[in-house]
Amino acid sequence: MSYEQTKETRNGYTMRILTDDDPDSPANWDNLGEIAYSSNHYTLGTEHVSRDRLDEIGERIQSGEYIGLPVFAYVHGAATISTSPFSCPWDSGQCGFVYCKASDAEDEWAGDSHFRANALRVLSGEVKTFDQYLTGDVYGYTITDKDGDEVDSCWGYYGIEYVEEEARSALNYWATKQGELFEAA
Repeated sequence: MSYEQTKETRNGYTMRILTDDDPDSPANWDNLGEIAYSSNHYTLGTEHVSRDRLDEIGERIQSGEYIGLPVFAYVHGAATISTSPFSCPWDSGQCGFVYCKASDAEDEWAGDSHFRANALRVLSGEVKTFDQYLTGDVYGYTITDKDGDEVDSCWGYYGIEYVEEEARSALNYWATKQGELFEAA
């Protein structure tokens, strides 16, 4: 069930921002890295691995073969992940790594000597996006006319700020279009 976050009306058009009940998992996307985790109770990333594989990933990050960051989870009813530790020592801890092959990052930023820093920035963003997926921070919007007929909609926005910006832009478009139709009549 979608929960309404925002409602705004202008010139007979109504914008509603709703939670996305069926967002696409970032695990299905073409990401730079993988978020490896070993929990058998929670989905905490894009790649479920054994503890041995997790140790191997950590060793490859240390050697420089992989570029990566530790991933921490806080699980208390629901799960959230971050590249920074959580303050609660009882319900949180390191759950895995986000990583990519250094050679893949070097290829992605060919000729850029800052490819490692660029990769770390992107990998951190991939963890943030996956956390938004885990925590339900994914939205969509609808625009309806004065009769309640839907004239526009779009779903799959990760983060409330982004969807608010896009939805207001769509509302402005329809409200302006309505104003132009009144003036032309």
